[in-house]
Amino acid sequence: MRVAALSDLHIGLDGRTDAFGHEATAFAAFLDQLLATHDRLVLLGDVFTADHAAVWGPSHARAHLRRILTRVPWLADRLADPRVHYVYGNHDLVAGDVLGAAERLVLAHGAIRVLFVHGHQFDPVARRALRLAQAGTWATGRMRAAGAPRVAQWFEDRDVAIKDARFRGSEGPYARAADALCRDACVAAVVMGHTHGARVDAIPHGLSFNTGTCSSGRRELISLDLETGRGTLTRGFERVPISLLK
Repeated sequence: MRVAALSDLHIGLDGRTDAFGHEATAFAAFLDQLLATHDRLVLLGDVFTADHAAVWGPSHARAHLRRILTRVPWLADRLADPRVHYVYGNHDLVAGDVLGAAERLVLAHGAIRVLFVHGHQFDPVARRALRLAQAGTWATGRMRAAGAPRVAQWFEDRDVAIKDARFRGSEGPYARAADALCRDACVAAVVMGHTHGARVDAIPHGLSFNTGTCSSGRRELISLDLETGRGTLTRGFERVPISLLK
């Protein structure tokens, strides 16, 4: 079983309010290429910025997500494909209600099992000050809607850079959470998104992967062959080989 996983597209209500940065036809063709070469495609959260509705709250986020879906029928069609799995993130939390997205997913072939989860659950900032973190992401969405996407992007990029510097690596909170999941769920690896930092970390009980991001015009992803136990992390023009075999 060949599996491709990507995350953090950050598609909004229109080109001004999202951080997607791709031409729709080209990205749809990219997804079709992945589906032609893989048995499963996992969209690992923050696919949509549902939390950027004008009014803060779950009911408004659900309505906002439905409006976004009408803008991107090419993606809605692919989400209906049974080979496509959707795991929600912090920006598209309401996709669990609207689209039946899961909090986590395990795919397996033989003895090799891999768990997919967005990773916001392990964000130290969100765990300590969830409402403040949510208010911050909502505020950058309002900046975009007000016509200041560059300012919003600056704040978002700073948030990503600061968190990456503080929390990345095999001793960081995401890797520690992945290690606990490998141990408790009996999986060989955990694949996350959320941090926008594509990487591979060896941990005591397995491997921790991050898909990076497909926002701002980037195409970063993880490709795994669960039959052979091998795969690739794509990070820009770099291809990092992966082995799930010990």
